[in-house]
Amino acid sequence: MSQNQRLRLASLLNANYRAIALAVAMTAAIPGQVNARDQAPTAEEKEACMEDVFRLCSSHIPDRAAIMSCLRSKQASLSQQCRYVISVRDTGKKNSDSK
Repeated sequence: MSQNQRLRLASLLNANYRAIALAVAMTAAIPGQVNARDQAPTAEEKEACMEDVFRLCSSHIPDRAAIMSCLRSKQASLSQQCRYVISVRDTGKKNSDSK
């Protein structure tokens, strides 16, 4: 194998390694399945907790993460519907009997 052929082969291998590294980096950057806890609230969830948000956590509007944290910290003061929504979001499961 000539010096020229070795250089071309090395260059191809280097390009392949860069492509693999890029693919791995892009895969790592793509988030996995988002937890229910981290997803934006549905219209039904917003409706269930709207009064509680205004009553207990209005100082956190419009920061959704801060509102959720506030609602969690005031679990005992929440309406039954909102407590259910927070519980479902935290556990990630829905129990149709407990609503």
